Amino acid sequence: MHKDSWLRYCALALALTAYGGSVGGIEPVATPAVESGAGQAATPQAGASSRRKVKQVIPPAQPKLNGLAQTATNAGIVDCVGRIQQVTDFLTANSKSGAFLFIAPTDTNRRIASASLEIQAGAVSSYASASFAPAGNNACSAMYETVSYWANQCEEVAKRAFPTFPNAGKLGGSIIMLDGGPNLKMFLMPAGQGCLSIKKEMVY
Repeated sequence: MHKDSWLRYCALALALTAYGGSVGGIEPVATPAVESGAGQAATPQAGASSRRKVKQVIPPAQPKLNGLAQTATNAGIVDCVGRIQQVTDFLTANSKSGAFLFIAPTDTNRRIASASLEIQAGAVSSYASASFAPAGNNACSAMYETVSYWANQCEEVAKRAFPTFPNAGKLGGSIIMLDGGPNLKMFLMPAGQGCLSIKKEMVY
């Protein structure tokens, strides 16, 4: 491999890993177990004032909203704010980024919202898109895609950058599909002398 091409490959591989667009997907958010009696007032001990109540569990502090989640909140989005925070924090970790949020003109909490992001890790910029749809009962589903350019052939990118993703064949005639599980796929599309990687994950 040409030296300059390999250096560009290494830089892109490092950048893709840094901003969360590499092999892994978003981990499901586990619902914390609640112990019996948590959040209720304790029975006062002997000699204690019967008018004073002590909470057994202190509620966790609410995380500070990132820029996109705060913008969504200001626009009246409630059900999808947590999902917006989760996905965009994942996409922009260890990087610099800029974003634009598409919001419905009315009834924002019950309609789809979508974000476009430029993510810069070192000298490399990548594009990401994430959409968020209310799913009822205060739930929210999401889908994101990240797009990055590699200065190598797609077959080489598949072997070196995503070795744990089994090859799932061709999407049509030329785009390679790698299998990251039922909700996560990687698509490698030839682009000139290089390759575009398109990572897509559904988040429920």
